[in-house]
Amino acid sequence: MSEGESTLIDKSESSSFEDLASAAAHEIEEAKLAEAAAAEIDKKVDKPPEEWQDVLGSGALLKKIIKTGDESNGSRPQRSDICRISYELKIRDGSQDLIEKRDHVKIYLGDNEILQGLDLALTLMYKGEACLLQIAPRFAYGETGLKPGESLGLVGEVDGPKYEGAPIGSDTWLEARLELHDWTEEPDHETLPIAERMEIGVRRRCRGNWWYGRGEAQLAVQLYRRALDVLDESEGGITDPTPSGDLPPATDALHALLEERLRVQNNMAAAQLKAGAYDAALQAVTRVLGCQPDNAKALYRKARVLSAMGRAREALDAARAAAAAAPADAAVRRELAKCEQKATRDRSAERRLAQRMLGAAASAAPPSPDKKPSTTKMLMWGSLILSLLVGVASVLVYRYKMQAQ
Repeated sequence: MSEGESTLIDKSESSSFEDLASAAAHEIEEAKLAEAAAAEIDKKVDKPPEEWQDVLGSGALLKKIIKTGDESNGSRPQRSDICRISYELKIRDGSQDLIEKRDHVKIYLGDNEILQGLDLALTLMYKGEACLLQIAPRFAYGETGLKPGESLGLVGEVDGPKYEGAPIGSDTWLEARLELHDWTEEPDHETLPIAERMEIGVRRRCRGNWWYGRGEAQLAVQLYRRALDVLDESEGGITDPTPSGDLPPATDALHALLEERLRVQNNMAAAQLKAGAYDAALQAVTRVLGCQPDNAKALYRKARVLSAMGRAREALDAARAAAAAAPADAAVRRELAKCEQKATRDRSAERRLAQRMLGAAASAAPPSPDKKPSTTKMLMWGSLILSLLVGVASVLVYRYKMQAQ
């Protein structure tokens, strides 16, 4: 229907039409749900429970239920719920080498605190359910793989164990056993004591660092954002006490919480820089420098961000400030040298451009009226006049001889 035709329908007709459309859509939706439920029943009847299920439809994540869960209320965990799980990971190559094993560990669903294949599978599990998984590399250790001596990045452990098995390549499939014991909703951060918020923030930052070290900048940013959510001060923030005592000083615990928050902001800026989100990275370091103007890491990352944005002069100022704050830092010195070289190249390019512009302007300008003729031009005109005089004299001499005869 065109815009002109729609104006011919009054409000009552339009409302009735919307009601009918809504009712029809509702009936269609109910029919779809009934059809899906019937199909699910057929699957349970026709297919044995031990059959592998293609979770994503691409063959990249296969699931086999080995212990049914509580499906009485049909509830499954949602994003950000705190799940208590047990799992073990093995290499799916016949050797069945154990990679890691965790019992009754708590994770925040959807935060990538565990491998993505496990995270995805949990959203489709019921309380008490256990299953086997076959996980493609892209949902396991990705293109980077995992080498002996590298960190496993276990959630909840700042200094976790190192991997000691055979190298895991970019094409290595994993096999996992996963059990969902139970889950609870994530509590409001404001209700948590500072110590608990600090613990959650640190574990998220450490897991973000692990993803960042593997080149997964986007996953790292996601963990850092979640860390900032819980590290945000509830009221007041850092305060200076008043002589009367009306404004008490901030506690040491709150100081530590905000120090951790600035640390996360700094790390997030590095991840955003790697991901090419320059504006967001600049905002992150600006927040840090607003509280700590001499933070060498923030100044260093600000210089890198500004340089990537093409703001060379500002980048040089930030690099000089970073070098003043951390004169012994090799990375800061290298960044300062790069910024100085770039600034020198830019100044040279500007001078060449200015010279070309001035040269073009000079060649296009008309000659000055009071400008004296050059020596070359004077000689040329003198030669022409002399030649003319010689010619005239020759003609006169020729005529005189003719008359004399």
